[in-house]
Amino acid sequence: MLNNIELKWLYDAVMLEELRNFTLAAERRNISQSSFSRRIQALESAVGFEIFDRNPNPLQLSLQGRSFIVYARNLLSDIEHQIGKIKGGEIAKHRINIAAAHSLAISLLPEFISGFAEKSDKIFNVESINVDEAVHNLKEGKSDFILSFFNEELMTSPFLHHKVLDAQLHLVSGCKTDGEPLYSLDSSPLPLMKYTDESYMGRQVNQLLEKDFSDGFNYFFHSSMSELLKRMVLNGHGVGWLPDYSISKELKNQQLCILGQDHASIKMGVYIYRIHSRLNPSSERFWQYMRKRESGSQ
Repeated sequence: MLNNIELKWLYDAVMLEELRNFTLAAERRNISQSSFSRRIQALESAVGFEIFDRNPNPLQLSLQGRSFIVYARNLLSDIEHQIGKIKGGEIAKHRINIAAAHSLAISLLPEFISGFAEKSDKIFNVESINVDEAVHNLKEGKSDFILSFFNEELMTSPFLHHKVLDAQLHLVSGCKTDGEPLYSLDSSPLPLMKYTDESYMGRQVNQLLEKDFSDGFNYFFHSSMSELLKRMVLNGHGVGWLPDYSISKELKNQQLCILGQDHASIKMGVYIYRIHSRLNPSSERFWQYMRKRESGSQ
């Protein structure tokens, strides 16, 4: 059985996780550092494990602390939300924190959010950040979800995943007025609007380039943002691999043409990830909503 745990201890732990410094966290909580330290120790004694690893500088969450801080943050959020409902005043809104790959945040996430009917009592907070940072934030409980591509690290405990859709990267060119492509694979080398090597799509394209197109392209423009590459291709500067979910309108309007068809296309899966610890009620409902969506292809 747990010993009594005071809510203020949970607020202390959340603040310490945010600032990673006892002195700063104590100042923010408006108590002395010695009192603050005793309250953190009391919380750790009550739960039976160390929440914080004090050896690194700045301090870090322990392995158990990572799961605990997610639970503590969401528990406090839910308590504030429910008390607001009972009082009948302005209700504290649940936050649904999503880290998304840039192209997914622009092309898919607005549709997903629009289809989620319950919006009045929640705030969606969406950040487009690199995958390594997103994984770190998910582990630390700073994000509820990652909307991204296949990531082996996130396929096992303590994470949960759900496949949202099957997608493809197509090699595309801008089109002439008659609908024919501005560039042809027969006219190599072609100017390629290329992803940075560190990006997920960059790694996928590089594998295909090494295998089938080692001498077919010249590179003069690099970016991790597929929307920027798309704009360059639309403006006639060259060709590029672009995700099908972001170019459906341009293909239909004959602004872009697919080159090479299947042998130049790259299959990839889009996934939503979360940590196993329970999230706030709104985030849990959003997870269930995403799981019930039919996984499909564009």
